[in-house]
Amino acid sequence: LVQYQVEELDEFALLPGEFEQIEQEHKRLANGTDLIETCQNTLQLLSEDDEHNVESLLNRAVGFADNLQSFDPSLKNIAEMLNEALIQVQESSSEVQDYLSRIELDPEHFAFLEQRISKAMQLARKHHVQTEQLAEHHQQLKAELTELSNDASRLDEIQQQVDDSKQAYIKNAQKLSQSRLRYAKELNKLVTQSIHELNMPKGKFSIAVNFN
Repeated sequence: LVQYQVEELDEFALLPGEFEQIEQEHKRLANGTDLIETCQNTLQLLSEDDEHNVESLLNRAVGFADNLQSFDPSLKNIAEMLNEALIQVQESSSEVQDYLSRIELDPEHFAFLEQRISKAMQLARKHHVQTEQLAEHHQQLKAELTELSNDASRLDEIQQQVDDSKQAYIKNAQKLSQSRLRYAKELNKLVTQSIHELNMPKGKFSIAVNFN
């Protein structure tokens, strides 16, 4: 069972942290149109609206602050903060433009992500774990299978040792039995000769050797 489970998860090959990534990417693609529209609206407010945008208004405010500090140096901090705010707005606008240029609405990739998410959720239900834990569960099963394989190999090794010992015992027992038989024959011959010397020509001595 464990081997089948591992093979099934091997085939799906979900990497650690992958589900969270594809889920986030799926969410981004699913809301791609809204993302594009919102980014465009944000750019309009930050810098692209011809009449009123944050960057142009801050530019005017910076100019006013520069004039004010020429009359009162204590207003220098205000001018600096407004200038920093202007820089932040310009950088934010640039970041939004860069993000907008990288948004791609790819229906095929979106379908692929949906299938992978669906399969991951299906396998997670089958293995009774949270989808986010599926990759970790896969690694745990692989470790368990490796341990079981090692145990099986150890059992095979022990069985081989038992078989080898049994064969060695049988071989040694056969040698011992053959040795006993040889000595029994010699003893039979010697004792029989002694009996004959005692004027019992028909006398015969015999030792039976059994092979167990």
